[in-house]
Amino acid sequence: MQLVFDIAGHACIAERVEMRGNTIEADFAADAEGPLAEALDDRMVILLSDDGGRVAVTYSVLEYHTNGGGACCTARFSVNTAKRVLH
Repeated sequence: MQLVFDIAGHACIAERVEMRGNTIEADFAADAEGPLAEALDDRMVILLSDDGGRVAVTYSVLEYHTNGGGACCTARFSVNTAKRVLH
């Protein structure tokens, strides 16, 4: 299953996803760093899509960092309740 994160209006395809309780850790191509920074700074809601369409739960960026000399970007997201940011 391919997960697509709508981050600050950009469709970012996750290369790796790991769910941990109410958080998700995901790896993206390095070009996701700009949208992740914008979403974190502006506390934007992140929407997810999979092969079947949009996922009902929304997320917020908790943190992100660039790995491997800028080759990819890893982000951690928290689940939101009723479209409110929990952090």
